[in-house]
Amino acid sequence: MLTVVAASMSGCAGETGQSGSGGGSAPSATDKTSRESYDQFVAQMAEILAVTGEQAGWTTEFSEPWPLEPGNELTPEPCDVENWRTSPYQLSLQVLGPGAEDLQADRDAMIRYMEDQGLEVSGVLGDPSYPEGVAWNAFGRGENGLMVDYAVSSHHRAITLHGECSAHPSMQNKVSQEAP
Repeated sequence: MLTVVAASMSGCAGETGQSGSGGGSAPSATDKTSRESYDQFVAQMAEILAVTGEQAGWTTEFSEPWPLEPGNELTPEPCDVENWRTSPYQLSLQVLGPGAEDLQADRDAMIRYMEDQGLEVSGVLGDPSYPEGVAWNAFGRGENGLMVDYAVSSHHRAITLHGECSAHPSMQNKVSQEAP
């Protein structure tokens, strides 16, 4: 069992002028098509999994194997759920995989990756006093609504990736390797 300690954070507010949690200016949205957003999302997830050193044995939150089969679709979600009618959209997915032996080293490697990608790292939780099975976490927020939420325990890893927000009209439709 993986126990994840995390806080919900709002996505990008894009063109609505609203800011996400924590105040400040809202992330902007790109104008990438759903196909461009999907390809970038899949590539980003592959990079994140490479950092873990475990690229096999991952499943989605819907129990589908990762990487997705060509016909499996992702449904873009509003970046700003409170203003969903005018919000740009983004792809979001959680994948679950094998645990790690050295939780601190594993989480620190992900933090370095997030920093190298220009993400602002926060929500860093975990220390040797944590009981067995409780996850060590790190959260990274980047430009245009990009977010990575990472949790690792000796039993499992959980990665939630929120891709960049896009205001392109195609982002209101499902997308897969076959369906733009």
